[in-house]
Amino acid sequence: MSLKNLTLTLLTPLFISLSANASVSTKNDDGSVKLQYMPTSAKSALAGGDIADLVKQVSKEYGLNLDNTQLKLENVQRSLTGIHYSFTQQQNSIAIENAQFIISTDLNGKVIRFYNQTVPVKNDKKIFSAISEEKAIQSAWNVLAVDGELLNTIHSKLVYLNNEERSLVYKIELSVSSPYGHWIVTVNANNGSILSIEDQAIERKGTVKTVEKRLAGTRTVKSLKSAVSSFEAKNAKTFGLQKLTTSSDGLATVFNPNPAVTLIRIDLQDNTPAEEFESAYRQVTLKDLSIVDGLFNLAGPKVKLIDFESPRVAPSTSENGVWENKRKDVRFNDVMTYFHLDENVRYIESLGYVNSAVIFPNSIEVDANGVNGSDNSHYIPSSRRLAFGHGCVDDNEDADVILHELGHAINHHINRYWSGGDTGAMGEGFGDYWAASSSATKENGLKGKPEWVFKWDGHNQCWEGRKLDALDMKYNHSKYYTAHAKVSDGISDELWSTPIFQAFLELYLAGAPREDMDKIILESQFGLGSGLKMRDLATSIVQTARNLFPDKNYASVYEAKFKHHGILL
Repeated sequence: MSLKNLTLTLLTPLFISLSANASVSTKNDDGSVKLQYMPTSAKSALAGGDIADLVKQVSKEYGLNLDNTQLKLENVQRSLTGIHYSFTQQQNSIAIENAQFIISTDLNGKVIRFYNQTVPVKNDKKIFSAISEEKAIQSAWNVLAVDGELLNTIHSKLVYLNNEERSLVYKIELSVSSPYGHWIVTVNANNGSILSIEDQAIERKGTVKTVEKRLAGTRTVKSLKSAVSSFEAKNAKTFGLQKLTTSSDGLATVFNPNPAVTLIRIDLQDNTPAEEFESAYRQVTLKDLSIVDGLFNLAGPKVKLIDFESPRVAPSTSENGVWENKRKDVRFNDVMTYFHLDENVRYIESLGYVNSAVIFPNSIEVDANGVNGSDNSHYIPSSRRLAFGHGCVDDNEDADVILHELGHAINHHINRYWSGGDTGAMGEGFGDYWAASSSATKENGLKGKPEWVFKWDGHNQCWEGRKLDALDMKYNHSKYYTAHAKVSDGISDELWSTPIFQAFLELYLAGAPREDMDKIILESQFGLGSGLKMRDLATSIVQTARNLFPDKNYASVYEAKFKHHGILL
Protein backbone atom coordinates (compact mmCIF):
# COMPACT_ATOMS: atom_id res chain seq x y z
CA MET A 1 0.00 0.00 0.00
CA SER A 2 1.37 3.41 -0.90
CA LEU A 3 2.02 6.09 1.71
CA LYS A 4 -0.76 8.21 0.21
CA ASN A 5 -3.28 5.36 0.28
CA LEU A 6 -2.22 4.46 3.82
CA THR A 7 -2.81 8.04 4.87
CA LEU A 8 -6.28 8.21 3.35
CA THR A 9 -7.20 4.86 4.88
CA LEU A 10 -6.21 6.00 8.34
CA LEU A 11 -7.88 9.41 8.03
CA THR A 12 -11.23 8.39 6.53
CA PRO A 13 -13.60 9.13 8.05
CA LEU A 14 -12.06 12.11 9.79
CA PHE A 15 -13.51 13.64 12.93
CA ILE A 16 -11.42 16.59 13.93
CA SER A 17 -11.72 19.45 16.37
CA LEU A 18 -10.34 22.81 15.35
CA SER A 19 -10.44 25.99 17.37
CA ALA A 20 -8.17 29.00 17.34
CA ASN A 21 -9.02 29.44 21.02
CA ALA A 22 -7.20 26.32 22.19
CA SER A 23 -5.27 27.24 25.32
CA VAL A 24 -2.24 24.96 25.01
CA SER A 25 0.23 26.19 22.41
CA THR A 26 3.70 27.54 21.78
CA LYS A 27 4.91 30.10 19.25
CA ASN A 28 7.62 30.43 16.63
CA ASP A 29 9.91 33.44 16.73
CA ASP A 30 7.74 35.21 14.12
CA GLY A 31 4.66 34.81 16.32
CA SER A 32 3.04 32.01 14.28
CA VAL A 33 1.61 28.97 16.03
CA LYS A 34 4.28 26.29 16.49
CA LEU A 35 2.85 23.53 18.71
CA GLN A 36 -0.93 23.52 19.12
CA TYR A 37 -3.09 21.13 21.14
CA MET A 38 -6.75 20.98 20.17
CA PRO A 39 -9.35 21.60 22.92
CA THR A 40 -11.22 18.42 23.81
CA SER A 41 -14.43 20.40 24.30
CA ALA A 42 -14.65 21.56 20.68
CA LYS A 43 -17.19 19.96 18.30
CA SER A 44 -16.19 17.97 15.24
CA ALA A 45 -15.59 20.32 12.34
CA LEU A 46 -14.81 17.96 9.48
CA ALA A 47 -15.76 14.43 8.50
CA GLY A 48 -14.84 12.25 5.56
CA GLY A 49 -12.17 14.53 4.16
CA ASP A 50 -8.72 13.66 2.87
CA ILE A 51 -5.33 14.79 4.09
CA ALA A 52 -5.31 17.85 1.83
CA ASP A 53 -8.63 19.03 3.29
CA LEU A 54 -7.23 18.54 6.77
CA VAL A 55 -4.15 20.65 6.14
CA LYS A 56 -6.22 23.31 4.40
CA GLN A 57 -8.63 23.65 7.31
CA VAL A 58 -5.90 23.72 9.94
CA SER A 59 -4.12 26.41 7.93
CA LYS A 60 -7.28 28.50 7.71
CA GLU A 61 -8.26 28.12 11.36
CA TYR A 62 -4.83 29.09 12.65
CA GLY A 63 -3.72 31.60 10.03
CA LEU A 64 -0.76 29.54 8.83
CA ASN A 65 -1.12 30.38 5.12
CA LEU A 66 0.02 26.92 4.08
CA ASP A 67 0.05 25.99 0.41
CA ASN A 68 -0.89 22.33 0.04
CA THR A 69 0.95 22.07 -3.26
CA GLN A 70 4.20 22.75 -1.41
CA LEU A 71 3.74 20.10 1.27
CA LYS A 72 4.83 16.53 0.60
CA LEU A 73 3.69 13.71 2.86
CA GLU A 74 6.94 12.04 3.91
CA ASN A 75 6.12 9.74 6.80
CA VAL A 76 3.23 8.19 8.73
CA GLN A 77 4.18 7.05 12.21
CA ARG A 78 2.20 5.33 14.94
CA SER A 79 2.81 5.64 18.68
CA LEU A 80 0.96 4.46 21.81
CA THR A 81 -1.68 7.16 21.62
CA GLY A 82 -1.71 8.47 18.07
CA ILE A 83 -0.86 8.53 14.40
CA HIS A 84 1.51 11.23 13.17
CA TYR A 85 1.60 12.58 9.59
CA SER A 86 4.80 14.39 8.65
CA PHE A 87 5.01 16.72 5.66
CA THR A 88 8.12 18.36 4.30
CA GLN A 89 7.82 21.78 2.75
CA GLN A 90 8.95 21.96 -0.87
CA GLN A 91 10.01 24.66 -3.30
CA ASN A 92 10.33 23.76 -6.98
CA SER A 93 9.74 20.16 -5.83
CA ILE A 94 12.90 20.29 -3.66
CA ALA A 95 12.72 20.06 0.11
CA ILE A 96 13.41 23.12 2.26
CA GLU A 97 15.72 22.03 5.03
CA ASN A 98 14.13 21.85 8.50
CA ALA A 99 10.70 22.98 7.27
CA GLN A 100 7.90 20.58 8.24
CA PHE A 101 4.24 20.42 9.13
CA ILE A 102 3.11 17.52 11.32
CA ILE A 103 -0.45 16.59 12.26
CA SER A 104 -1.21 14.06 15.01
CA THR A 105 -4.50 12.25 15.47
CA ASP A 106 -5.60 9.90 18.18
CA LEU A 107 -6.13 6.26 17.25
CA ASN A 108 -9.73 7.05 16.29
CA GLY A 109 -8.73 9.68 13.74
CA LYS A 110 -9.45 12.80 15.79
CA VAL A 111 -6.82 15.51 15.47
CA ILE A 112 -5.16 16.20 18.79
CA ARG A 113 -2.35 18.57 17.81
CA PHE A 114 -0.13 19.92 15.07
CA TYR A 115 3.48 21.07 14.88
CA ASN A 116 4.29 23.87 12.46
CA GLN A 117 7.83 24.58 11.34
CA THR A 118 6.98 25.90 7.88
CA VAL A 119 8.51 29.05 6.42
CA PRO A 120 7.33 31.74 3.98
CA VAL A 121 7.60 30.45 0.42
CA LYS A 122 9.67 32.48 -2.03
CA ASN A 123 8.35 32.23 -5.55
CA ASP A 124 10.24 35.19 -6.96
CA LYS A 125 12.72 33.00 -8.82
CA LYS A 126 13.53 29.40 -9.52
CA ILE A 127 16.99 28.21 -8.59
CA PHE A 128 18.27 24.97 -10.07
CA SER A 129 21.45 23.01 -9.60
CA ALA A 130 24.29 23.97 -11.93
CA ILE A 131 26.69 21.25 -10.81
CA SER A 132 26.16 17.49 -10.64
CA GLU A 133 25.88 15.40 -7.51
CA GLU A 134 29.09 13.62 -8.47
CA LYS A 135 30.97 16.90 -8.71
CA ALA A 136 29.59 18.04 -5.34
CA ILE A 137 30.77 14.80 -3.70
CA GLN A 138 34.21 15.19 -5.22
CA SER A 139 34.38 18.79 -3.95
CA ALA A 140 33.51 17.62 -0.44
CA TRP A 141 36.12 14.84 -0.66
CA ASN A 142 38.77 17.30 -1.80
CA VAL A 143 38.09 19.94 0.84
CA LEU A 144 38.45 17.30 3.56
CA ALA A 145 41.63 16.08 1.85
CA VAL A 146 40.70 12.49 2.63
CA ASP A 147 43.69 10.20 2.88
CA GLY A 148 42.02 7.42 4.87
CA GLU A 149 39.39 4.79 4.27
CA LEU A 150 35.66 5.24 3.82
CA LEU A 151 33.70 4.12 6.90
CA ASN A 152 30.17 4.24 5.53
CA THR A 153 28.21 4.67 2.32
CA ILE A 154 28.33 8.24 0.99
CA HIS A 155 24.98 10.03 1.23
CA SER A 156 23.96 13.16 -0.65
CA LYS A 157 20.78 15.22 -0.82
CA LEU A 158 19.79 18.39 -2.65
CA VAL A 159 17.91 20.89 -0.48
CA TYR A 160 17.15 24.56 -0.11
CA LEU A 161 18.66 26.06 3.01
CA ASN A 162 16.18 27.69 5.34
CA ASN A 163 17.93 31.06 5.12
CA GLU A 164 17.27 34.49 3.70
CA GLU A 165 18.84 33.62 0.35
CA ARG A 166 17.11 30.19 0.20
CA SER A 167 20.39 28.77 -1.11
CA LEU A 168 20.26 25.53 -3.08
CA VAL A 169 22.90 23.15 -1.75
CA TYR A 170 24.10 19.58 -1.67
CA LYS A 171 24.47 18.09 1.80
CA ILE A 172 27.25 15.50 1.50
CA GLU A 173 27.72 12.97 4.31
CA LEU A 174 31.21 11.47 4.42
CA SER A 175 32.44 9.14 7.17
CA VAL A 176 36.20 8.63 6.85
CA SER A 177 39.08 7.39 8.96
CA SER A 178 41.39 10.31 8.09
CA PRO A 179 40.74 13.09 8.73
CA TYR A 180 38.66 11.11 11.17
CA GLY A 181 35.03 12.15 11.39
CA HIS A 182 31.45 11.67 10.25
CA TRP A 183 31.40 14.83 8.19
CA ILE A 184 28.59 16.84 6.63
CA VAL A 185 29.90 19.15 3.91
CA THR A 186 27.50 21.73 2.50
CA VAL A 187 28.28 22.48 -1.15
CA ASN A 188 26.72 25.35 -3.11
CA ALA A 189 24.80 23.65 -5.92
CA ASN A 190 25.31 26.57 -8.30
CA ASN A 191 29.05 27.11 -8.16
CA GLY A 192 30.49 24.23 -6.11
CA SER A 193 31.82 26.43 -3.31
CA ILE A 194 32.03 24.96 0.19
CA LEU A 195 29.62 26.67 2.58
CA SER A 196 30.24 24.69 5.77
CA ILE A 197 31.91 21.62 7.27
CA GLU A 198 30.72 19.95 10.47
CA ASP A 199 31.03 16.61 12.23
CA GLN A 200 27.56 15.16 12.74
CA ALA A 201 28.59 12.62 15.40
CA ILE A 202 26.90 13.39 18.73
CA GLU A 203 29.47 12.89 21.46
CA ARG A 204 29.03 12.08 25.12
CA LYS A 205 31.68 14.66 25.95
CA GLY A 206 32.35 17.89 24.07
CA THR A 207 34.68 17.87 21.08
CA VAL A 208 38.12 19.00 22.19
CA LYS A 209 39.45 20.19 18.83
CA THR A 210 37.69 22.55 16.44
CA VAL A 211 36.93 21.45 12.89
CA GLU A 212 39.72 23.72 11.66
CA LYS A 213 42.32 22.03 13.87
CA ARG A 214 41.09 18.56 12.94
CA LEU A 215 41.44 19.36 9.25
CA ALA A 216 44.79 21.10 9.60
CA GLY A 217 47.94 19.61 8.16
CA THR A 218 49.06 18.37 4.78
CA ARG A 219 47.60 15.13 3.42
CA THR A 220 47.81 13.38 0.09
CA VAL A 221 44.24 13.08 -1.14
CA LYS A 222 43.19 9.51 -1.81
CA SER A 223 41.25 8.59 -4.94
CA LEU A 224 37.52 8.79 -4.24
CA LYS A 225 36.81 6.02 -6.74
CA SER A 226 39.30 3.63 -5.17
CA ALA A 227 38.06 4.41 -1.66
CA VAL A 228 34.47 3.61 -2.67
CA SER A 229 35.54 0.37 -4.35
CA SER A 230 37.57 -0.70 -1.33
CA PHE A 231 34.67 0.09 1.04
CA GLU A 232 32.13 -1.82 -1.04
CA ALA A 233 34.37 -4.88 -1.21
CA LYS A 234 35.03 -4.85 2.52
CA ASN A 235 31.40 -4.15 3.32
CA ALA A 236 30.23 -7.13 1.31
CA LYS A 237 32.75 -9.38 3.03
CA THR A 238 32.42 -8.17 6.62
CA PHE A 239 28.85 -7.05 7.26
CA GLY A 240 25.71 -9.07 7.07
CA LEU A 241 26.33 -12.49 8.60
CA GLN A 242 24.88 -14.11 5.50
CA LYS A 243 25.93 -17.55 6.79
CA LEU A 244 23.53 -17.43 9.72
CA THR A 245 22.40 -20.95 10.53
CA THR A 246 20.62 -20.59 13.85
CA SER A 247 20.42 -18.48 17.00
CA SER A 248 20.72 -19.25 20.67
CA ASP A 249 21.10 -17.55 24.04
CA GLY A 250 24.51 -17.15 25.64
CA LEU A 251 25.94 -16.26 29.03
CA ALA A 252 28.22 -13.40 30.08
CA THR A 253 29.80 -11.73 33.07
CA VAL A 254 28.95 -8.02 33.25
CA PHE A 255 28.49 -5.01 35.51
CA ASN A 256 24.83 -4.15 35.99
CA PRO A 257 24.88 -1.20 35.77
CA ASN A 258 28.39 -0.46 37.06
CA PRO A 259 30.55 -1.13 40.15
CA ALA A 260 30.05 2.34 41.61
CA VAL A 261 26.31 1.69 41.91
CA THR A 262 26.34 -2.01 42.78
CA LEU A 263 29.02 -1.66 45.47
CA ILE A 264 27.96 1.86 46.53
CA ARG A 265 31.61 2.85 45.95
CA ILE A 266 32.00 6.28 44.35
CA ASP A 267 35.64 6.15 45.52
CA LEU A 268 36.59 3.50 42.93
CA GLN A 269 39.24 4.50 40.40
CA ASP A 270 40.42 2.99 37.16
CA ASN A 271 43.58 1.71 38.90
CA THR A 272 41.77 0.26 41.94
CA PRO A 273 42.99 -3.35 42.46
CA ALA A 274 41.02 -5.91 40.47
CA GLU A 275 39.93 -7.88 43.53
CA GLU A 276 37.85 -4.95 44.78
CA PHE A 277 35.54 -5.30 41.76
CA GLU A 278 34.84 -9.01 42.20
CA SER A 279 31.56 -8.65 44.08
CA ALA A 280 30.21 -6.28 41.42
CA TYR A 281 30.15 -8.85 38.62
CA ARG A 282 26.87 -10.48 37.65
CA GLN A 283 26.10 -13.32 35.26
CA VAL A 284 23.44 -12.50 32.66
CA THR A 285 21.81 -14.07 29.63
CA LEU A 286 22.71 -12.79 26.19
CA LYS A 287 19.57 -13.30 24.15
CA ASP A 288 19.23 -14.50 20.56
CA LEU A 289 22.88 -14.61 19.55
CA SER A 290 23.65 -15.56 15.95
CA ILE A 291 25.61 -18.74 15.35
CA VAL A 292 27.78 -18.54 12.25
CA ASP A 293 30.10 -21.38 11.22
CA GLY A 294 29.71 -22.85 14.71
CA LEU A 295 30.66 -19.64 16.54
CA PHE A 296 28.38 -17.51 18.72
CA ASN A 297 28.34 -13.90 17.45
CA LEU A 298 27.19 -10.84 19.36
CA ALA A 299 24.56 -10.13 16.74
CA GLY A 300 20.84 -10.48 17.33
CA PRO A 301 17.48 -9.01 16.34
CA LYS A 302 17.95 -5.93 18.56
CA VAL A 303 21.72 -5.29 18.52
CA LYS A 304 24.57 -6.19 16.21
CA LEU A 305 28.24 -5.58 16.99
CA ILE A 306 30.32 -4.72 13.91
CA ASP A 307 33.71 -3.09 13.31
CA PHE A 308 33.31 0.14 11.33
CA GLU A 309 35.69 2.56 13.09
CA SER A 310 39.31 2.61 14.13
CA PRO A 311 40.86 0.81 15.91
CA ARG A 312 40.12 -2.16 13.69
CA VAL A 313 39.14 -4.81 16.23
CA ALA A 314 36.61 -7.44 15.17
CA PRO A 315 33.79 -8.15 17.67
CA SER A 316 34.58 -11.14 19.86
CA THR A 317 32.98 -14.55 19.33
CA SER A 318 32.60 -17.64 21.48
CA GLU A 319 32.69 -21.35 20.73
CA ASN A 320 30.27 -22.22 23.56
CA GLY A 321 28.26 -19.01 23.92
CA VAL A 322 29.93 -18.03 27.20
CA TRP A 323 31.92 -14.83 27.85
CA GLU A 324 33.60 -14.98 31.28
CA ASN A 325 36.04 -12.10 30.82
CA LYS A 326 36.27 -9.19 33.23
CA ARG A 327 37.18 -5.51 32.99
CA LYS A 328 40.29 -4.43 31.11
CA ASP A 329 39.42 -6.97 28.42
CA VAL A 330 37.76 -5.96 25.13
CA ARG A 331 35.61 -9.11 25.28
CA PHE A 332 34.10 -7.76 28.50
CA ASN A 333 33.39 -4.44 26.78
CA ASP A 334 31.73 -6.30 23.92
CA VAL A 335 29.24 -8.17 26.10
CA MET A 336 28.55 -5.09 28.24
CA THR A 337 27.56 -3.29 25.06
CA TYR A 338 25.42 -6.11 23.68
CA PHE A 339 23.67 -6.96 26.93
CA HIS A 340 22.69 -3.46 28.04
CA LEU A 341 21.52 -2.29 24.61
CA ASP A 342 19.58 -5.50 24.00
CA GLU A 343 17.98 -5.40 27.44
CA ASN A 344 16.96 -1.76 27.08
CA VAL A 345 15.50 -2.11 23.58
CA ARG A 346 13.44 -5.05 24.84
CA TYR A 347 12.34 -2.88 27.79
CA ILE A 348 11.16 -0.16 25.39
CA GLU A 349 9.17 -2.77 23.48
CA SER A 350 7.60 -3.95 26.75
CA LEU A 351 6.11 -0.45 27.11
CA GLY A 352 4.01 -1.10 24.00
CA TYR A 353 6.34 0.13 21.26
CA VAL A 354 5.99 -2.92 19.06
CA ASN A 355 4.65 -3.80 15.61
CA SER A 356 3.54 -0.59 13.82
CA ALA A 357 4.62 1.47 16.86
CA VAL A 358 8.11 -0.02 17.11
CA ILE A 359 10.88 2.55 17.65
CA PHE A 360 13.79 0.34 16.51
CA PRO A 361 12.56 -1.73 13.56
CA ASN A 362 16.09 -2.93 12.74
CA SER A 363 19.00 -4.25 14.76
CA ILE A 364 21.17 -1.39 16.06
CA GLU A 365 24.71 -1.53 14.66
CA VAL A 366 27.43 -0.81 17.20
CA ASP A 367 31.22 -0.62 17.27
CA ALA A 368 32.20 -1.49 20.84
CA ASN A 369 35.81 -0.47 20.22
CA GLY A 370 35.79 2.63 18.02
CA VAL A 371 35.86 6.45 18.10
CA ASN A 372 39.39 6.37 16.70
CA GLY A 373 40.69 5.12 20.03
CA SER A 374 39.68 8.19 22.02
CA ASP A 375 38.08 8.27 25.46
CA ASN A 376 34.63 9.21 24.14
CA SER A 377 31.50 7.69 22.61
CA HIS A 378 29.05 8.90 20.00
CA TYR A 379 25.91 8.40 17.96
CA ILE A 380 25.97 8.95 14.19
CA PRO A 381 22.59 10.17 12.86
CA SER A 382 23.11 9.38 9.16
CA SER A 383 24.01 5.71 9.72
CA ARG A 384 22.09 5.39 13.00
CA ARG A 385 25.11 3.67 14.51
CA LEU A 386 26.71 3.85 17.95
CA ALA A 387 30.40 3.65 18.77
CA PHE A 388 32.22 3.47 22.10
CA GLY A 389 35.79 4.47 22.90
CA HIS A 390 38.27 3.25 25.48
CA GLY A 391 40.62 5.12 27.75
CA CYS A 392 40.85 5.60 31.50
CA VAL A 393 37.64 3.77 32.50
CA ASP A 394 36.53 2.24 29.20
CA ASP A 395 33.22 3.82 28.21
CA ASN A 396 31.36 0.54 27.89
CA GLU A 397 32.33 -0.58 31.39
CA ASP A 398 29.55 1.77 32.51
CA ALA A 399 25.96 1.07 31.43
CA ASP A 400 25.24 4.78 31.94
CA VAL A 401 27.40 5.59 28.91
CA ILE A 402 25.83 2.82 26.84
CA LEU A 403 22.26 3.92 27.58
CA HIS A 404 23.14 7.60 27.17
CA GLU A 405 24.21 6.89 23.60
CA LEU A 406 21.07 4.83 23.05
CA GLY A 407 19.18 7.94 24.18
CA HIS A 408 20.43 9.79 21.09
CA ALA A 409 19.24 6.91 18.92
CA ILE A 410 15.82 7.10 20.58
CA ASN A 411 15.54 10.85 19.84
CA HIS A 412 16.42 10.40 16.18
CA HIS A 413 14.32 7.29 15.60
CA ILE A 414 11.20 8.91 17.06
CA ASN A 415 11.81 12.35 15.52
CA ARG A 416 13.59 12.09 12.17
CA TYR A 417 13.91 15.90 12.09
CA TRP A 418 15.65 16.18 15.48
CA SER A 419 17.91 19.23 15.02
CA GLY A 420 18.12 22.94 15.71
CA GLY A 421 16.48 24.85 18.54
CA ASP A 422 17.53 23.44 21.91
CA THR A 423 17.86 19.85 20.66
CA GLY A 424 21.61 19.83 21.34
CA ALA A 425 21.15 20.29 25.08
CA MET A 426 17.89 18.34 25.22
CA GLY A 427 19.43 15.36 23.43
CA GLU A 428 22.28 15.23 25.94
CA GLY A 429 19.93 15.81 28.84
CA PHE A 430 17.55 13.10 27.70
CA GLY A 431 20.44 10.64 27.30
CA ASP A 432 21.57 11.46 30.84
CA TYR A 433 18.01 10.97 32.11
CA TRP A 434 17.58 7.68 30.25
CA ALA A 435 20.79 6.32 31.77
CA ALA A 436 20.35 7.64 35.32
CA SER A 437 16.69 6.61 35.61
CA SER A 438 17.61 3.09 34.54
CA SER A 439 20.49 2.93 37.04
CA ALA A 440 18.18 4.16 39.79
CA THR A 441 16.03 1.05 39.38
CA LYS A 442 18.95 -1.39 39.58
CA GLU A 443 20.52 -2.98 42.68
CA ASN A 444 21.48 -0.20 45.15
CA GLY A 445 20.47 2.35 42.50
CA LEU A 446 18.90 4.78 44.97
CA LYS A 447 21.83 4.65 47.34
CA GLY A 448 24.95 6.75 47.07
CA LYS A 449 24.47 9.37 44.35
CA PRO A 450 21.35 8.63 42.25
CA GLU A 451 21.50 12.16 40.82
CA TRP A 452 24.89 11.45 39.23
CA VAL A 453 25.16 10.06 35.73
CA PHE A 454 28.27 8.19 34.51
CA LYS A 455 28.93 7.26 38.12
CA TRP A 456 31.75 4.92 37.14
CA ASP A 457 33.05 6.33 33.87
CA GLY A 458 33.10 9.85 35.34
CA HIS A 459 33.19 11.64 38.70
CA ASN A 460 36.79 10.48 39.10
CA GLN A 461 40.23 11.24 37.67
CA CYS A 462 38.96 10.37 34.17
CA TRP A 463 36.49 13.26 33.83
CA GLU A 464 33.98 15.19 35.93
CA GLY A 465 30.81 13.44 34.73
CA ARG A 466 27.44 15.20 34.95
CA LYS A 467 24.68 15.65 37.50
CA LEU A 468 20.91 15.85 37.35
CA ASP A 469 20.27 18.17 40.27
CA ALA A 470 21.17 21.60 38.85
CA LEU A 471 18.24 23.12 40.69
CA ASP A 472 19.44 26.73 40.46
CA MET A 473 19.57 26.87 36.66
CA LYS A 474 17.05 29.14 34.91
CA TYR A 475 15.86 28.94 31.33
CA ASN A 476 15.97 31.86 28.90
CA HIS A 477 13.63 31.19 25.98
CA SER A 478 15.38 33.78 23.82
CA LYS A 479 18.61 31.76 23.91
CA TYR A 480 19.48 28.56 22.09
CA TYR A 481 20.99 25.76 24.16
CA THR A 482 23.53 23.62 22.34
CA ALA A 483 25.12 20.44 23.69
CA HIS A 484 27.63 20.64 26.55
CA ALA A 485 27.52 24.46 26.52
CA LYS A 486 28.77 26.40 29.51
CA VAL A 487 26.05 28.82 30.52
CA SER A 488 26.10 31.34 33.34
CA ASP A 489 24.71 28.95 35.95
CA GLY A 490 25.81 25.51 34.77
CA ILE A 491 25.91 23.14 31.80
CA SER A 492 23.19 23.30 29.16
CA ASP A 493 22.61 19.52 29.25
CA GLU A 494 21.75 19.66 32.96
CA LEU A 495 19.08 22.33 32.44
CA TRP A 496 16.99 19.69 30.65
CA SER A 497 18.01 16.53 32.51
CA THR A 498 17.36 18.06 35.94
CA PRO A 499 13.59 18.68 35.71
CA ILE A 500 12.74 15.41 33.97
CA PHE A 501 14.93 13.35 36.31
CA GLN A 502 13.73 15.17 39.43
CA ALA A 503 10.13 14.51 38.36
CA PHE A 504 11.03 10.86 37.83
CA LEU A 505 12.73 10.66 41.23
CA GLU A 506 9.81 12.27 43.08
CA LEU A 507 7.24 10.01 41.44
CA TYR A 508 9.33 6.85 41.69
CA LEU A 509 9.99 7.38 45.39
CA ALA A 510 6.25 7.90 45.84
CA GLY A 511 5.59 4.48 44.34
CA ALA A 512 4.94 5.25 40.68
CA PRO A 513 6.31 2.58 38.33
CA ARG A 514 9.31 3.52 36.21
CA GLU A 515 7.35 2.36 33.17
CA ASP A 516 4.78 5.17 33.58
CA MET A 517 7.36 7.95 33.49
CA ASP A 518 9.24 6.43 30.58
CA LYS A 519 6.03 6.11 28.57
CA ILE A 520 5.40 9.82 29.14
CA ILE A 521 8.91 10.86 28.15
CA LEU A 522 8.99 8.67 25.03
CA GLU A 523 5.44 9.35 23.87
CA SER A 524 5.88 13.11 24.22
CA GLN A 525 8.54 13.10 21.47
CA PHE A 526 6.22 11.83 18.74
CA GLY A 527 4.61 14.24 16.29
CA LEU A 528 7.29 16.92 16.66
CA GLY A 529 9.84 18.28 14.20
CA SER A 530 12.99 20.35 13.98
CA GLY A 531 13.68 23.56 15.85
CA LEU A 532 12.35 22.25 19.16
CA LYS A 533 12.85 24.52 22.15
CA MET A 534 12.70 23.28 25.72
CA ARG A 535 9.34 25.02 26.17
CA ASP A 536 7.87 23.07 23.24
CA LEU A 537 8.93 19.65 24.51
CA ALA A 538 8.05 20.50 28.12
CA THR A 539 4.54 21.45 26.95
CA SER A 540 4.31 18.12 25.13
CA ILE A 541 5.49 16.18 28.20
CA VAL A 542 2.87 17.76 30.47
CA GLN A 543 0.07 17.22 27.93
CA THR A 544 1.19 13.64 27.33
CA ALA A 545 1.15 12.94 31.07
CA ARG A 546 -2.42 14.26 31.22
CA ASN A 547 -3.51 12.17 28.25
CA LEU A 548 -1.84 8.92 29.32
CA PHE A 549 -2.61 9.13 33.04
CA PRO A 550 -5.58 11.48 33.59
CA ASP A 551 -6.31 10.07 37.05
CA LYS A 552 -2.77 10.52 38.40
CA ASN A 553 -0.79 13.59 39.46
CA TYR A 554 2.04 13.03 36.99
CA ALA A 555 1.29 16.08 34.85
CA SER A 556 1.30 18.45 37.82
CA VAL A 557 4.68 17.11 39.02
CA TYR A 558 6.29 17.62 35.60
CA GLU A 559 4.70 21.04 35.28
CA ALA A 560 6.05 22.12 38.67
CA LYS A 561 9.58 20.98 37.81
CA PHE A 562 9.56 22.83 34.49
CA LYS A 563 8.14 25.98 36.08
CA HIS A 564 10.86 25.88 38.74
CA HIS A 565 13.44 26.43 35.99
CA GLY A 566 11.32 28.88 34.00
CA ILE A 567 10.98 26.42 31.11
CA LEU A 568 7.22 26.68 31.50
CA LEU A 569 5.70 29.93 32.68
